[in-house]
Amino acid sequence: MPAAAACVVLAGCAPADEPARSDPPATNRPTNGPTFAAVGDSITDADSGDFAAGDLGPASWARYVHDAGYGFAGGWAEWGATTARMAESATSVDADALVLLAGTNDVAFGVPFAETSANLGRIVEQVGIDEVVIASVPPMDAFPEGADELNERLEELADDRGWRFVDASAGLRTDDGTFREGMSFDGLHPSEQGARVLADAIADGLRDG
Repeated sequence: MPAAAACVVLAGCAPADEPARSDPPATNRPTNGPTFAAVGDSITDADSGDFAAGDLGPASWARYVHDAGYGFAGGWAEWGATTARMAESATSVDADALVLLAGTNDVAFGVPFAETSANLGRIVEQVGIDEVVIASVPPMDAFPEGADELNERLEELADDRGWRFVDASAGLRTDDGTFREGMSFDGLHPSEQGARVLADAIADGLRDG
């Protein structure tokens, strides 16, 4: 990965670039339907006040999966988190499905995919949910081939492990692997509109399961 591209990617993962809220956060409202947990990085946490507690911000895709009728049971997400950090931090959650959207920061830091795949396995084991959905990562405008390669490997890993792969980011991408207009505020993190696109695809993936 070129040094300039790495610089842009890493800068985009810093909390200082967090978008401003456009409305009050969602609350962790109970539902009578299926539930999901989520583990991820800034793409999942976004502008959430307290992600694990269900204070989901309007730029977090998890908010809109919740609004689609899937109760948010908890999980873990943090700006700048690698899969190793997620594996160190994730704990058991009682839910029907686990959604993992992870790996962007591994690409930025040059983490070998063998380590990424091992970390994802540790996360699944620690969270303790049998139904696992692996969502594709959004584009990285500074390094589009990095996101594309990661998503190919994530799909192969999901198939190998018996997990479900959902190309949730397909609606965010142009043919050259960068963000469509309006889908990101910085070329790395989805905008609120982009978060809704992610959520629609993830919710569809949960229904298909």
